Amino acid sequence: MLLLVCGLFLTAGAQNSKRVQQMKAQRTELKKQIEQSESLLHHTKKDVASQLNHLALLDAQIVEKQRYIDRLKYDSDSLNRSVRYMQKQIDTLQRDLMRCKANYRKAMTFVSHARVKQSRWMFVLMAKDFRDLYRRMRYAAQYSKYQRAQGEVIRQKENRLREKQQAVKAAKKEKEHLLGEAKVECETLGKKKEDRKQVVAELNKKQKSIQSVIQRDRKKYRDINIKIDKLIKEEIAAAERRRKAEAERRRKAEAERRRKAEAERRRQEAANRRSGKTTASSSGKTERTATPDFQVADDADSQLSNNFASNRGRLPVPITGAYAVTSRYGTYNVEGLRGVQLDNKGIDITGKRGAQARSIFDGEVVTVANFGGSYTIIIRHGDYYSVYNNLASVSVRRGQKVKTAQIIGNVAADGNGNCKLHFQLRRGAGTLNPQSWIRR
Repeated sequence: MLLLVCGLFLTAGAQNSKRVQQMKAQRTELKKQIEQSESLLHHTKKDVASQLNHLALLDAQIVEKQRYIDRLKYDSDSLNRSVRYMQKQIDTLQRDLMRCKANYRKAMTFVSHARVKQSRWMFVLMAKDFRDLYRRMRYAAQYSKYQRAQGEVIRQKENRLREKQQAVKAAKKEKEHLLGEAKVECETLGKKKEDRKQVVAELNKKQKSIQSVIQRDRKKYRDINIKIDKLIKEEIAAAERRRKAEAERRRKAEAERRRKAEAERRRQEAANRRSGKTTASSSGKTERTATPDFQVADDADSQLSNNFASNRGRLPVPITGAYAVTSRYGTYNVEGLRGVQLDNKGIDITGKRGAQARSIFDGEVVTVANFGGSYTIIIRHGDYYSVYNNLASVSVRRGQKVKTAQIIGNVAADGNGNCKLHFQLRRGAGTLNPQSWIRR
């Protein structure tokens, strides 16, 4: 029973320690991302385009900061639950320890009183015969063993109680640290929001310029999307033509095989008739050949599509180094700016100057094109397509096989000391939200 109870406490302690380590690792990763994205805020230009970029970076950092604060609060609540659970364990250990000590005191009191009258050896030597002597010696040995075992039980429970008390103390200290850090981060978040208000106030004074910049960017991306749509539709059509051509090739190959088999059968029948032998065909029994199925799916593409889909939420970020998602997927209004609505078929990722684009999964490069002075790469992953736009240079060619996280080109600078990658994810011709697929 002792081993079972101690085992349960040890298991619970190990699980709690592992959970605390996991929470720390997640917080560290979030904090690292925030610190890296902070380095992207270094512009001093006051033109509308730069201020809009600055606002987008601030929005991204506010989101990341809020996620970190939420993580701190969640971890603090988890530690609070752990403390309550460990306190219950401590109460259980204390009750068990008190019971064991009480039993031990009773045993020692009984032995002490018994020894007044006789010693252990006197108890053994008072045996009536040899069999009684053996029983008394065995009883004395077992009783001594029992006393040592009870002492060990008490020692283990005292050690475990001290460990639990120290664990509770450490958890409470960690909780206080998290609450203090959350308070500091909330103050920082407040300052970020104040900075955002100032930027928004300045931008709202330049409505005409804002609409001009947005219309320019909207036209630019509309033209790019039209070209991307066309390229992907052409690739889908080309893939279908390849599939049909392969099916036709297989059909012709099967027809030729059957023609040769039929010619060989007739030749064999003629030879058998000349020799006076009968065949299965001459006796009316004709061997039937199974009709092949020409609708053969491309197993490699199907497997690639399934592998891609199974990695949803775990795909790497398509840009190297520090980054911030500065334009999200879909149609949305920019909070605080009057009459500003953005529409994005993918996401915009701002990174440091010199950042590189990388493939999010194994696949084949199907397009390398130059649109208005910047390159666009499209990679096919079975039924899925990833699009990388606004590249200054490329390091892959059409038809090349690429691996997950392989560098495919350099992202073009945006004029503010950073660079911006426009990234899209599609299944067939339909767009998908990349943020649901990329690991955060």
